[in-house]
Amino acid sequence: MNAKSVRSPTRDQTRKQLIDAAEKLFAESGIDGVSLRQINVAAGQKNSSAAHYHFGSKDALILAIYEKRMERVNERRMKALERIEAGGYEKDVRRLIEAIIHPIVEEIDSDKSGGSYIRFMAQAIGHPQLDLNKLQRQMHGEGLGKALILLRAALPDVPDPIFGQRFGLSFEQIVHSLADRERLRETTKRNFAINSAVFVSNLVDCVAGAMATPISATTQAELAQISRDAS
Repeated sequence: MNAKSVRSPTRDQTRKQLIDAAEKLFAESGIDGVSLRQINVAAGQKNSSAAHYHFGSKDALILAIYEKRMERVNERRMKALERIEAGGYEKDVRRLIEAIIHPIVEEIDSDKSGGSYIRFMAQAIGHPQLDLNKLQRQMHGEGLGKALILLRAALPDVPDPIFGQRFGLSFEQIVHSLADRERLRETTKRNFAINSAVFVSNLVDCVAGAMATPISATTQAELAQISRDAS
């Protein structure tokens, strides 16, 4: 049996330490600014090749961070969507946006390392060699996919190209805004719970409004020109 396939409490604990250390360092210094050696040191590993032994590469370690967090986010999102469907709110755009945003917020607030998670995501979403959309389609993306299907049905007047572009812009806004929220945590510790509740609710308002706003005459004219050029 391959030694790497043997699972033990010690091995699992070492992997967790490496994942946690990598997430924190990536959040603070950027993905390209951190080496496997630095992750080993931050994780308290005496073996200088521990990260390479357990994960093989930085890309695999990034995937492990994503998988750890998004499994829980996806579970929460699926439950939120089940509640929406049970209540007959499938056409409620704001509730659907809440089902996208709130599970991320809950993961951020679930432990002390949550701030590192969302700052890591902010680094990953703009990284030229990482494709989060592809990751979401391959792993723990059922909830987001279902939310998008329901949103698409709830916004029949928004053309497909505009819907896709709007959501892409909105998802970046969600990630970067929630990363900014961590700075709010540091500057307003006493009133963070109150300020954070307003911040998240307003973020939901902004994204729901952006997704549902009517198409302007200017945008309609540009879409018509694209159709003419393609014909």
